[in-house]
Amino acid sequence: MPSPPPISRRAFLKKGAVLAGSLLASGGLLGSYSGYIEPKWIEFTRLTLPFERLPNAFHGLKLLQFSDLHIGHHFDLQDLAHVIQLIQEEKADLICFTGDLFDSHIIEDSAKTSELLNSLQAPLGKWSVLGNHDKWKGPNLTLPILQDGGFQSLVNAHKTIAYKGQTIQIAGVEDMLTGKPDIETTMHGANAQMFTLLLSHCPDFADQIGNHAIDLQLSGHTHGGQIRLPFVGAVITPPAGRNYVAGLQTASQSSMLIYTNRGIGTTTLPFRLLCRPEITIFTLKKRKP
Repeated sequence: MPSPPPISRRAFLKKGAVLAGSLLASGGLLGSYSGYIEPKWIEFTRLTLPFERLPNAFHGLKLLQFSDLHIGHHFDLQDLAHVIQLIQEEKADLICFTGDLFDSHIIEDSAKTSELLNSLQAPLGKWSVLGNHDKWKGPNLTLPILQDGGFQSLVNAHKTIAYKGQTIQIAGVEDMLTGKPDIETTMHGANAQMFTLLLSHCPDFADQIGNHAIDLQLSGHTHGGQIRLPFVGAVITPPAGRNYVAGLQTASQSSMLIYTNRGIGTTTLPFRLLCRPEITIFTLKKRKP
């Protein structure tokens, strides 16, 4: 089936505003719930994922993913402090942030943002990629904030994580809408036999992996649609986020698993309906051949 034609950012936001506004205006109670309750009602999704290539030393690894904070757009540093506290209480071994730290046109306290991020602790590291809003705001601003917050940002690059004498690989690509994600550059020099985790802000990059042996891709970007209807699903999805809108799926071009996190913040419209903000906790297990 051919891919749908591309849609500009302006057209996407306008279409989303019209659709969501008409839905939410239909009832005051529904509008109040979707505007004031659900956007702050964070859900913890917990999944156990078995992988044959996972080294024994990493059996039971607790991996936490969060995404799409959109600080500055109906989400301030007080909200960030609350999210940081929730994440820290999980005592994850590895923390991954999959982009859109800021909303593109909002400026917040950079030093305080880094200070809050830096309070997160994870023995196997804190890793991140940039999202489209980060690039629209300016990567030269966002990257240093993440770095000062203790996050290692992966820009078409991979690294190894060692534990008890064994290693896995973690990789990250540029955003599909604002950068040039390049899996060949990203995985150059990597060990094709090693368990590999890939971070990509846009989930649809999963269809461009090719023959590279990636075990799990973590993404954000879609917000799960923000507005979902029974029997319909997401009312609207963004460019590069249409094939894998939310949750755990298998990539259409490979056996790679992909998880699309619904994100925490919102953009343009501060509404969520049947699509709560999400923090995901994965427990990775060694699967026997």
